[in-house]
Amino acid sequence: MSEDQKSGLAGIEEVLIEHDERLVDLSESIDSMAAAVKNLLASPPAATPAPWNWQELDGEQSVQLMDALNEWVTWINERYGVTDSFRIYGCWYRHSAVVEELTAAWVAWKAAYYGHKDPTIDAASWHDGTFWPMMKRIRSETWGLSNCHTEHADPRPSFRDSTDPQFTDFLAELGAKAGPAPPGYHVTSL
Repeated sequence: MSEDQKSGLAGIEEVLIEHDERLVDLSESIDSMAAAVKNLLASPPAATPAPWNWQELDGEQSVQLMDALNEWVTWINERYGVTDSFRIYGCWYRHSAVVEELTAAWVAWKAAYYGHKDPTIDAASWHDGTFWPMMKRIRSETWGLSNCHTEHADPRPSFRDSTDPQFTDFLAELGAKAGPAPPGYHVTSL
């Protein structure tokens, strides 16, 4: 083999080694990105509202969630509501606190009954720690269904504003005490 051939082979060998190192780096990068994507799919970022967060839903999303929740409530009543004392009354959707309670119980139910390959105590824990206490609350509390035995009764005596008109004055006074914000400081979200 001539010197030119030996030199050419050495150059090719260097290129192959360099390519091999790059492939290893790329493979590690791909593995890292795959792990990051898996984590994002398993648990959305904290800044992303859960799809059952009523406060963050638009009209169509609210309709879809309420329809799905209604299907679950219907199933719950068919499964557990053997007497009136164990049923969720038909006006449940008119009680915002009851809707929140039922939504939370439904989400916990899905976590207990879906995604398991092996037996767990999740279903039993859901009954003992979530379902029965929730049923007791929505059936007995004044904000719930306690006054709706024969027909819907709104538990709120009035629809006063949550915050009184002096709140704006309070904010102005609070701002005056705090002084100006540092340059470049902006409150964008909590």
